[in-house]
Amino acid sequence: MPRASSSSRLGSGRPRRPAAWLLPCLLLGCGTRDGQVGAGAGAGAGAGGSPGRLIFTAEMAANEGQWDVVASLPGAGVAFGAPANASVTRDGLAAALTFPGDASGADPRYVGSDANTGIESIQRFQYGTFRARVRWTTCDSSQEVVSAAALYASDGRDANGNGLPDLHELDFQILCGTPSFVVLTAWSDYQKDALGRETFLKQSHAIDTATGDVYDTLVPGEVAFTRTGHVPAFLHPSFPDAAAFYDIGVTWQADRVRFFMTLDGSEVALWDLTDAAYVPLVPLTMIFNLWHPADHWLPSPAAAAAPGHASAFSVDRAEWYGE
Repeated sequence: MPRASSSSRLGSGRPRRPAAWLLPCLLLGCGTRDGQVGAGAGAGAGAGGSPGRLIFTAEMAANEGQWDVVASLPGAGVAFGAPANASVTRDGLAAALTFPGDASGADPRYVGSDANTGIESIQRFQYGTFRARVRWTTCDSSQEVVSAAALYASDGRDANGNGLPDLHELDFQILCGTPSFVVLTAWSDYQKDALGRETFLKQSHAIDTATGDVYDTLVPGEVAFTRTGHVPAFLHPSFPDAAAFYDIGVTWQADRVRFFMTLDGSEVALWDLTDAAYVPLVPLTMIFNLWHPADHWLPSPAAAAAPGHASAFSVDRAEWYGE
């Protein structure tokens, strides 16, 4: 997305690209101990899918040139190799992303996705399955911080010819003020004018694990969610456990995208997107970040306070499986 973008409105949150554009790795072997490419085979397609070939894995014990890092605010930071519970991680280490607290509660610098703490893969990927193991951030219900995992690309072009710059992005987001909601978004276009007014086309799908209710944005150019159904399989009152790491993933094919997450020990398909207008067709990077929106998005829009203390989002590992 445009580096100048900022998101503080209901449902318009996006992980911003953390830093300047970098060329993708010219060779697949651009990692060693912690970012390994071509490391073997694994089940990459999710439940019911065909196994994929594991072509990238990062255990987050060190950066080793695999990740572009951003820490936009004073006190923000990314620590690779941070201690994590060895019983729920592979090696007892993770990347810890820290969003600093705003003690005043009124500093405008802390609002919007531009003010994120994040990492983005230098390598790009096209088609296959993205998997990650993460621990979402926590906060008081009056506050809001987005923990986000995404696949992303934007170069300012308008390949679909609709008058808006293209935005190729698939988002997986949890908001700590309303943490039972899992928010999934697929973008096709985005622009912001000099006055900060946003114009975009997207589809968003949200699941309330506390009730099993499902919400969707029914108009591609608007942010409002509408309750559209109820799915008993989405009822998982234990989510999220503040101490737990969760396995999440996106299987991306040329004609569809499937979002999934492991809940209570089983992999749950959260959204199967088949609208071709929102299925990316260009190589994408991986992004993990966290930031403060001005509003709660669900179940209805309401003003949200900035966290008074630092928030942490932990990434245990990231993987890519080719088709």
